[in-house]
Amino acid sequence: MEDSFNNQINSDPSGVPAAPLAPVDTRASLARKLSVIFLAVSLVLSGVTSAALLSSKADYSASDLDTDYYDDAPAEENYYDDSWLPYGFNPWPDDYSLGYKFSDISDFECTDYNCVEISFVSQYDCPSNFYTAANYLDGPDGNVIGYDNASLPSLRAGQVARFIFEDTSNTSFDWMISEISCY
Repeated sequence: MEDSFNNQINSDPSGVPAAPLAPVDTRASLARKLSVIFLAVSLVLSGVTSAALLSSKADYSASDLDTDYYDDAPAEENYYDDSWLPYGFNPWPDDYSLGYKFSDISDFECTDYNCVEISFVSQYDCPSNFYTAANYLDGPDGNVIGYDNASLPSLRAGQVARFIFEDTSNTSFDWMISEISCY
């Protein structure tokens, strides 16, 4: 077969027509070259990273990671500033910027159900939400048999929030705060 200039196309020298050639896409060739370049750069970077990690020395040993430094110390050894708490309030163990106080039974009245009054305070503003929950317990064993919760849309720093938690089943023996959140 010949083109308009009498040049042989699509045939081998024996004169037998060859299969048509697919047009060469230069983008495919460029993509192959780029992938080889990126592979080479990745290998070099991983080698440099591995060498740096292997040659670095740790600043500590496994014996430095003992847990005596962390929260398992007795409460009197925990160093936190509770001077901001109003008199009679206890710091919340999960967040020392929150405090609570169980009210004396003479300070509130339960009308229909077993109840408890607990006051809360935050060292910082809670502009979006203040939430708390209290579990009620069945007796000296301390089994949780229910809970009550309360929230406020906001609470200012230092402002005291007083909530009465009720056990509508009238089976509670004691109460335990289970959560305090300030957002």
